[in-house]
Amino acid sequence: MLNVLYTVLDIGIEKPIKLLQVTDVHITEANENDPPEQIELMKQRKELFARFGGNVLPPTEEMFKQAVEYAKDEGAILVVTGDVIDIHTEGNLEMFRSLTCGLDMMFTPGGHEYQKQCVRTLEEPDGYGKKMREQLPKDFPEYDLDFDSRIIGGVNIITANNALDYYNEYTVKRFEEELEKGMPIVVFSHDPINDSNLILTEPNHPNIDITPEEYKTSHRMIDKLLHHPLVKATFSGHEHTNREDVIDGKTHYITDGLFRATCRLIEIR
Repeated sequence: MLNVLYTVLDIGIEKPIKLLQVTDVHITEANENDPPEQIELMKQRKELFARFGGNVLPPTEEMFKQAVEYAKDEGAILVVTGDVIDIHTEGNLEMFRSLTCGLDMMFTPGGHEYQKQCVRTLEEPDGYGKKMREQLPKDFPEYDLDFDSRIIGGVNIITANNALDYYNEYTVKRFEEELEKGMPIVVFSHDPINDSNLILTEPNHPNIDITPEEYKTSHRMIDKLLHHPLVKATFSGHEHTNREDVIDGKTHYITDGLFRATCRLIEIR
């Protein structure tokens, strides 16, 4: 059974809207097109996530199906904030497509969507970030992974990609264009706004090459998320915990993983 966190965000809109945030699903599949080392890794990881759930929860893909049905029952828009797959295998991509085919959902990736050779960013080879930035749009063609925006009931719902521990120039430019519309904004990303890696991208991730100018651009985005009055809240995952961090009077919500049966129903009023 799903553990649904219920969050009310009161910003003064006329008709409430509902969103269901799903994050950190960690689907662990491989198929005959995957190399032996990925097949073995997914077997090990599947056993690991089963232990996380006390060996009593259904497989993660079944939890995702339950979340989809719950969103439908609640009339909520599904917003998925990354690490749906545990590693970038053909089996996981196949499962993702089968689970999301025909779904109307918003999706921003996590670091695991980018990882092909291991499950830790620091262990990937140099230059892997650039290669995977080019690969992901081909494998998730239905989504603009870096930035998406929907105006619903007078609220601008935004997904902004920070899965590689920074916000790229395209993401920041699109966000700043949305600010100019003057509407209240709620932002969904994979990493929490106060994740130390968003501040220390270069030393913590030497295999992700970003320029000093890109680094400054990312910091500009962080500053706006923290301090711009139109940004009413941010929602993230990544840390496998439930927390509400209040920074300068604004709440930033972190949601535990669906692999532990947790998701968050957000009612914006």
